[in-house]
Amino acid sequence: MGFEERLKPVYLDAVRYARGLAGSETDGDDLLQDALVRAWRAYPRLRNPGQFKFWLLKIIRNAHRNRARKARLRKWLSLEGAAEIPAHEGITFEEREAVRQALKRVPRNQREALVLFEVVGMSVEEIARLQGVTTSGVKSRLARGRVRLRETYEELTGEEGDHAVEFVGAN
Repeated sequence: MGFEERLKPVYLDAVRYARGLAGSETDGDDLLQDALVRAWRAYPRLRNPGQFKFWLLKIIRNAHRNRARKARLRKWLSLEGAAEIPAHEGITFEEREAVRQALKRVPRNQREALVLFEVVGMSVEEIARLQGVTTSGVKSRLARGRVRLRETYEELTGEEGDHAVEFVGAN
């Protein structure tokens, strides 16, 4: 199976992940394009084709880190915004924006774990491998990230924040 055939079923997850890391649709699309070029070049050396999605997401993450290192000379590039996170149909623009603003305030490692779990649909084990931590570390990041997201959403809106995580994870 060729690169394009393996990419098709995971493409939307790759787009969501890149946009979540980069913080905007435009920057995420640029990041994804760079990562896809790297992945295409490295594809002949892929040892386990069954792990294509994990392998591709790791390339996206590494491409983001490389960009961040370069940008750090000017200013720290974080996951600010995690723009274009899908939301439930029918929610108001204000609710969607409040979730985005709340997500910006979640610490970077927790935000990344939330995006990978709730948006991309990766397992705790896959996230642990990608982030280079234990599964209990990922579970802790997810739990703390959800609490922070709820609290921040409530601060921003004055409304109960339990549904904020649902909005982040809606596809």
